Amino acid sequence: MNLIKCENEHYYNSDKFDSCPHCANLVADVKVTDILGNNQQKIDTVIPDKDVLKDYQKIGHRRVTGWLVCILGEMQGESFTLYEGVNHIGRSPHMDVALFREPSVSRENHAIITYHTDTNTFVLEVNPDDVAPVLYNHTLVKKSFSQTISLRDIITLGECQLCFIPFCGEHFSWAECKNR
Repeated sequence: MNLIKCENEHYYNSDKFDSCPHCANLVADVKVTDILGNNQQKIDTVIPDKDVLKDYQKIGHRRVTGWLVCILGEMQGESFTLYEGVNHIGRSPHMDVALFREPSVSRENHAIITYHTDTNTFVLEVNPDDVAPVLYNHTLVKKSFSQTISLRDIITLGECQLCFIPFCGEHFSWAECKNR
């Protein structure tokens, strides 16, 4: 996620929007009271051309591979989606797994979970430069830690406990699906 501020002091994700959606809503005169979208037909929308959509699928789209569910901590009950490739975990909103309400979690890269498409496996790695503790299934790990993880493994970052739930694995992989 790449948060930027527009000239009108609005924050928005520039990875998803080419321009500020808040300003666009102001120009279109969208009212907060129109939460059900009753006046949506009055708003001009731009449909990107097919080349832009192809580029998005090539470089911007990462498919879901699993989830982390917070089972203990300030974000208890919330889930976080894991995607193909590298998933950075930290407190910063720029992290793939943003544990922003967890004060005991490092801001940047407290840990990393990587989904390897070639082996259809997930690997947990700990940032060797971080001094904050990480536990894997309730055991303190060393700073050069790298471990394949599986269903319902527990990852503890500071005071936050996360339960790992894979989508891809033994019974499913994106490589086996045919593109439609």
